[in-house]
Amino acid sequence: MSSAVRQRSTCRSVRAGLAGLAGLVCLVLAGCSSSGRPAAEAVPSTHSPSALPASADLHLPIEPYLFSEAETAKLTRAGAVLRKACMQRFGLDYTIGPADAPTGPRTFMDRRYGVTDQADAAANGYHLGDRDPRTHPVRPTQFSAEQQQVLTGQLPGKTGTEETNLQVRGVPVPPGGCYDEAKRGLAGSGELGPSSVAQQANFQTFKASMSMAQVTQAFGAWSGCMKARGYSYPNPMDAIGDRRFLADSPTPLELQVATADVICKKQVDLIDTWFAAEVSLQKELIARQQAGFTAALAAKTEQLAKADAVLRNQ
Repeated sequence: MSSAVRQRSTCRSVRAGLAGLAGLVCLVLAGCSSSGRPAAEAVPSTHSPSALPASADLHLPIEPYLFSEAETAKLTRAGAVLRKACMQRFGLDYTIGPADAPTGPRTFMDRRYGVTDQADAAANGYHLGDRDPRTHPVRPTQFSAEQQQVLTGQLPGKTGTEETNLQVRGVPVPPGGCYDEAKRGLAGSGELGPSSVAQQANFQTFKASMSMAQVTQAFGAWSGCMKARGYSYPNPMDAIGDRRFLADSPTPLELQVATADVICKKQVDLIDTWFAAEVSLQKELIARQQAGFTAALAAKTEQLAKADAVLRNQ
């Protein structure tokens, strides 16, 4: 594995709310945001069908166990500081560049159930405007062969094989290189970023909610509303996944469909129905796996405390 690939992989490991399912669901689920609200307070609010609830006003029980965008950025920055300190032991440079432009949904709930803001739909369709990843290409840092050895703990051509006695400039390289040393500095022997139990629950309840009777009934009503406007989709996820809307920028048709999507969600009260269904699933799942979620929250708290300490002392 090249250092550039390894660096991207390391950064992605703390954006775990979006990892686990490919393609469409990854775009829809923000998943790494946390409101900090206790699970018991995350209850569906009531709205009339004519008032579509703003995504930012909704909070699922899983949120406190995941990482917000700000928390993810803190872990990323602290990891870079630890890698730099590790590299300096070898007399090697490691530049901490500016933070990448934020991409993806703005909050945990933003776009979880598709577009919900009519102005946003009219302007961006199913795209994400200035936060669309397609408008922010990744430009990985290039490292010398020596830097790569220290960062990864691997010799050139030995992808996936860690060298147990690797030395560079007479200094032993830590297991897994500076990448893994930095990870251990924040997460110990555990997972960096949100735990697998929280990530799995995030995707599991979203997927399961789409099969609940009240949600499928609301999908049917939404689909009928869309058909009356000339668009045929069984549910909002199929509209988002329409291959005609996968270009780098939204087409006029996409803007029209997305606008109709929001109107129909409002008309059939889809968001409240879907949200209430997923809240019930998450509460049940968290209660059933309480020990795992308690451990996940403790690990998150510890990681953020360590990141704070690293950043204070840099």
